[in-house]
Amino acid sequence: MSLAAQFTAGNNSVSFNPTGISVQAGGTATSAMTVVAAKNASIGTYNIIVTGTSAVGRRVVSSSAMFTVMVNPLADFGLYAYPYTINVVAGMTNSTSIILDSKNGFVGSVTLSATIPFGFLGVMGGQNPVSVSAVARTYTSLQVSATDSTLLGRYNITITGASGTVSHSCILTVNVVDPVPESLTLSGSSLLSSTSMTMSLRNNGNTPITLQSYTVTDISGDQWILANWTSPTVLPGTTSAAVIYIGASCEACTYNGIFGLFQEFVPGHTYTITITTKLQNQFTFNVTA
Repeated sequence: MSLAAQFTAGNNSVSFNPTGISVQAGGTATSAMTVVAAKNASIGTYNIIVTGTSAVGRRVVSSSAMFTVMVNPLADFGLYAYPYTINVVAGMTNSTSIILDSKNGFVGSVTLSATIPFGFLGVMGGQNPVSVSAVARTYTSLQVSATDSTLLGRYNITITGASGTVSHSCILTVNVVDPVPESLTLSGSSLLSSTSMTMSLRNNGNTPITLQSYTVTDISGDQWILANWTSPTVLPGTTSAAVIYIGASCEACTYNGIFGLFQEFVPGHTYTITITTKLQNQFTFNVTA
């Protein structure tokens, strides 16, 4: 007996293994039917008519049966970088998020890889492979670093996620830029106590600024100096609060001036505060207590 199939509609295919079977009188025989839906097949329900034909003597006999096939969406995943464009200062590192989300109920493990152009760029990822669930987006990180020798300019990094035979890619654009000179401005200040004040410092450059020391000078030239300052690192484009201590609040400070003349901040008086960064750049501000 030979087997044949016909779809009533749709772009799909059917195969049998074996395509011909022998059936003994009163017996049964088995053939496996495989249905393949084309990639462009429409989602929906289809009918398949399977016909078995056999020659019995001079007669040809046949019998048919109908099967129903449901074509479902292909389980898949999406892959994105956000932000998809980042700036990396030569000699430093920046990062972006790699986002994976399930489509049509995809659940599985996705292995990530990156294709990096020549130019002294380096990448370091977070979790890999990434387990993707059907109920929530999954995030991992990608750090991109540039050396001092990296040529300034734009680079494209191709990020690929693969799971079995399914793979997707996205492009991360990296702009390698030259570091600009440190730029620190005063956004505001307030008196915390008679021996402490807070300064709001904004980093207007594109590299982190580490504060190393400060000098507080009164109108008479008397000074409090803190040479080893444990202070916050001000990140590019952000404002951080730095606390300035003098007198009894600063045991590590040294005093330079007339003994006992400058021991506290006096409200309404103006003081000159000079801040020195780790790169030995100095920024001077006139601050009123």
